[in-house]
Amino acid sequence: MGISTGGSSKGAKSDINITPLIDVVLVLLIIFLVTMPVKMRHISIEVPRELEADEVPVEQVSNPISILAKVDGTVVVYNGANEEVVNRVDLAGSLRTMLDQKKTQKAVFVDFEPDLEYGEVVSVMDTVMGAGAEKIAIKIQDEAGAVPVGR
Repeated sequence: MGISTGGSSKGAKSDINITPLIDVVLVLLIIFLVTMPVKMRHISIEVPRELEADEVPVEQVSNPISILAKVDGTVVVYNGANEEVVNRVDLAGSLRTMLDQKKTQKAVFVDFEPDLEYGEVVSVMDTVMGAGAEKIAIKIQDEAGAVPVGR
């Protein structure tokens, strides 16, 4: 009735102890299950669809507000025929007064200089949303090279 301890007469045990491996795998699984919902934040965007030939746009923005963010830290704000150059810090205040005067759709067309860094682009768009804009439309050039509204 003795216990086999794997003494010197029989040599080393060749069995694999998988208990530590299972412990580590379970801990990693729990960590991934906890961190995945944090990483999966959604940003809702409204992708424009192509209009049919006989279809007319439902809403036409009258006197649109259009802004151009420049690399030097200034922002040019177009409000109909008026043009105003403001610092990026003062953008929220001047844009808020313009948006408060609009009674219908509070949309802002945003354009950026090509050399502007991505972080600055996001900062300007956050400022526009914080000023009270309901929709933000990013300006793009069409095939003819024309830029819509404001420039």
